[in-house]
Amino acid sequence: MRQFEEFGKVMAVIFGLKREQDWGKFEKEISDASQKFVSVEIDKVEAMEMSGFEKEVSSLFPDQQKILADLLFEKLNYYYQIGENKRSEVLKSKCLFLYKKYADNLTQNEFNLDVHYILEIMIK
Repeated sequence: MRQFEEFGKVMAVIFGLKREQDWGKFEKEISDASQKFVSVEIDKVEAMEMSGFEKEVSSLFPDQQKILADLLFEKLNYYYQIGENKRSEVLKSKCLFLYKKYADNLTQNEFNLDVHYILEIMIK
């Protein structure tokens, strides 16, 4: 629970940087958050082929998978914004994989509305 509180603060900073369009700091904050909360290099994960990516993230705890999915989702939106459609499509498939994996492991009592809405948006 504490980890999600800390992550929420980091996401607030990321949203602020995105609103200000300070892309250099935005990318650095995402990279730092990935290292801190998931212990993976986001650029490495982004560059992986899908089969290697699936193996890499399978060893993560569900909460780490959710955090990584959130970070990749923000990077995905950033790529859309700057017109990097090919890179955004690669991240979209990775985000979908992570969010579906996370959602499939939740019980009805653990339902996550954010994940539900993100999946709805991404699938359309």
